[in-house]
Amino acid sequence: MKKALAIAGGLALTITPTVSFADHLEPKESEIRPGGNLAHTNLFRASLSGADLSDANLSFINLRSADLSGANLRDNTASNISGCPISLPSGWVCKTTL
Repeated sequence: MKKALAIAGGLALTITPTVSFADHLEPKESEIRPGGNLAHTNLFRASLSGADLSDANLSFINLRSADLSGANLRDNTASNISGCPISLPSGWVCKTTL
């Protein structure tokens, strides 16, 4: 069974306050780790290949064109994600929802 990385769709974006939009914070290097808090960060074109993001908070982030190949995404919190990465770990898919 494939795991899904859900992406916030057009309707959700029209009712989301602008303060909660992703990509207004640069990620701190110290937060790219297991259990890290990456909420509200801009990971546009980030190279996270092989990164251990297990148990990390990935809510309200921008993953457009990021490389997550081989990354560990086990047990993370992910909601209201914008953009699809160019690469995901094996068994993961990027799904957009309306």
